Formats: sequence, structure tokens, C-alpha cells
Amino acid sequence: MVIASRSLKQNQKTAEDRFLSQFALMTFFVIVLCYFNIDHNWNASEIANTNAMDYTSGDENITADRISAVNPLSTISRLVFAFWGCVCFLFGPKNKIRSSTPLFWSLVVLAMFSCASVMWSAKPSQTIFKLAVLGTLAIGGAGIAMAFRLREILTIICFSCIAFILIGVASELRHGYFRPGANYRFMGTTHPNTEAIFASLLCIVSRMFLSKFGWGKLIGMAVFAFGMLVVWYTRSRTTLAGLLLSLLITQTLIIRGSSRTLLVAGLLAFASLGLAASTMITQSSAKAFGKVATMGREDDVSSLSGRLPLWEELLSSVEKKPILGYGYLAFWDAKKVEYLSATFRWEIPHAHNLYLDVLLDGGIVGLTLVLLTILCAFVEASKLYARHGRIEFAILFGIFAYAVINGLAESIFKLPNFSLFVIVTLCFSMLTEPMKVSQS
Repeated sequence: MVIASRSLKQNQKTAEDRFLSQFALMTFFVIVLCYFNIDHNWNASEIANTNAMDYTSGDENITADRISAVNPLSTISRLVFAFWGCVCFLFGPKNKIRSSTPLFWSLVVLAMFSCASVMWSAKPSQTIFKLAVLGTLAIGGAGIAMAFRLREILTIICFSCIAFILIGVASELRHGYFRPGANYRFMGTTHPNTEAIFASLLCIVSRMFLSKFGWGKLIGMAVFAFGMLVVWYTRSRTTLAGLLLSLLITQTLIIRGSSRTLLVAGLLAFASLGLAASTMITQSSAKAFGKVATMGREDDVSSLSGRLPLWEELLSSVEKKPILGYGYLAFWDAKKVEYLSATFRWEIPHAHNLYLDVLLDGGIVGLTLVLLTILCAFVEASKLYARHGRIEFAILFGIFAYAVINGLAESIFKLPNFSLFVIVTLCFSMLTEPMKVSQS
């Protein structure tokens, strides 16, 4: 029994220390291939630069068209991804799920509520279809979580984000729109705000490589620098703010004892000095600082780039169905997208606020369940880090914090795309991690 226990511990240590296994590399290729077909468009930069929306002239709304039509390639890719999740489950080590945790039951209740929303959905057929899409994501994420330990999952996520960004660079180079400069925003094959999420995940996960010596530390520094550079060129202000806060939260969690106290005290002192300096700054210096803070963008900062008027409009829709909402993703049909886009003169695919979008989907009940699940995820990540002391659990906490902060101005982490896959897979991964520390 002792020999078997030592062998198991040695195998687990090997899995934790290795960079990527062959099976993990195959999983990485499946993720990139499937989610590129689902979320990306090779011609995205050309479409954005040559076919800018002008709603006063009645031009076509690309988002509305995507909602109206079913993309066969995207559908096939989602089915392939779900199939690969089944493969991971069948041939992986089958880590045991801890079903006694609050996170497990909060996810179960949230899933049941989402499925039940078909009964009161404003668009039942659309809700059923979107639930099927979400189901393929959940199957793939659960299978991957069962097959790999958290360190390998984070490495797969890191590699996938790098691949998506590099493909985006190649696309812009091919179409002649890769021109880093004063007014340039990197959009790659999706959208600047989505590319900024990929880059932010790189920055957060890079801390895992920085904990290693030699090549690992160099890799971590390179990944972090690359991620920060991409975030800057996406000019995504809310993403940058969320990233900095999540990095601070992660670092505060990692350091212990008196060092943590010194860090918090130093941050408070720095904030106090900043407030004092702001009272003495000149008008020209304030203007220059403001330009840096807005990342060189000149759109309306006071209205959060047009979000505030949109939120006011959407809150009136929430008031019509405040308790249970309109059903899972039933509010955003093609007509609603076209109406709001024409009203506010910019293409609006979602509420640009995760919590407002959840209110539209599930009302107060749905938002309560989502907030409860988020709280359970934070508690579970904290417990695992306190018990095991492994840096990947602190990084997990940082990723969840980033998603929560990002949700204040974006809905990307709510939609069934790569970003939600990351969150779902990491939640499942926590449920497969043993709470007890192995004994030698």
C-alpha cells in the first residue's frame, strides 16, 4: 500500500512539473481549431475597416445576421469540441468529482434554472438552441477538467491565447491593417476587447511560469511582456484596469505574513501620495495624464464609450420582467440587435455588462444564482490555495477576479465562447482537485 501511494504521488508530481503532455498538446490543437471556427473571422480587420457600420443609411448589421443564421462550421466545431471532451473523459485519469462542495451544487442549481427558463422564455426555440450550445461547451470543459491537472489546464489556456493573438497578427498583416501607432487598435480576428481578454489571461497565467527558475522564469517574463503589449494596443481601458487589479489581488494572495502587510501598507501609501499629487498637478500635465489613462482613445469617456445610455435603455426592459427575465439568451434576437444598434449608432451585440445581461436572461433570481456561484468559486479557490499552497490556485483566484471586474463593462465572459469555456473548465477543475494533501 505504501509503495502504491508513493508511486501515485510520484506520477502526480510528474504531471505537475511537466510542461505539456502529448495528450495536452492534442487538446490544445482541438481547442484552437474549434474555437477559431466558432469565435473568429480571418477577415475581421478588413470588414471593420472597409465596411464600417452607418446606421443612418440602413447598412447591414453583421451581428444581427449572425444571430439569424446558423453557421454550419461553427455547429460542427462545437460538436467536435464536445466529442473531444468525451474522449478526454474516457481516456483521461478520471479524477474524482467532489460533489459535496457548495460550488458543485451552485453550478447544478444554476444549470437547472437556465434549462427551466425555456418555460417562460420570450423565444423558446432560441433558448433551447443556445442551451444546446452551452451544453457542448460544458461537456468539453468537464472532460478536459477530468483529464488534466490544473497546471496543465492553465498552460493549455496560455498556449491557446497566444495562438489566437498570433493568428490575429497574421490576419492583420495579410490585409494590411497591422499598423501600430497613435490611433491603432489591434482587433485581430475578433474584436479589440476580446483580444484584450486573451492577452490579460496571458499576463495572469504568466505568474505560474515566473515561480520557476531558469527557462521557466524567462518564459514567464516573455509571456507577461507580450500580454501587456497586446493589451495596450487593443486600447481596452476597462480590460487594463481589471487586469491590474487582478494581478494585484493575485500577488497579495501569494505573498504571506509580514510581506503581505507591507504590500498593502505600501499600496495605501502610494494611493495617498497620488491623491495629494493630484491636487498640485497642472492643467497641461492633467491633460497628458488623462490621455495616457484613456490609452490614446478620444471617444466619450464620461459615458463609458456610449454604454451608459445603452444601460438606461436596457434597464427599462429589465423592469418589464424583473423576477425571471426573458429566458437564457432570448432577449438578444436579430430585431433587438438591429433596433438598439440603429438607435445608438454603433453595433451592439450584448449589454456590455455581464450582470445586466444576466438580469435580462434570468431576472433577480438568475442574478442571485450567478453571484452565489461566483462567491462559491472564490471560496473554493481560496480553500484549495490555503490547503495546498500551489501558485496555480492563486492564479485561479486572479482569473475569477478579472472576469468579475471585466463583467462591469463587458458581457464576453457570459456568452458561450472561449472566455466562458475558460471559466467553466476552471470551475470543474477545482471540483476534481482533492482537498486532502497527499501523504508520503
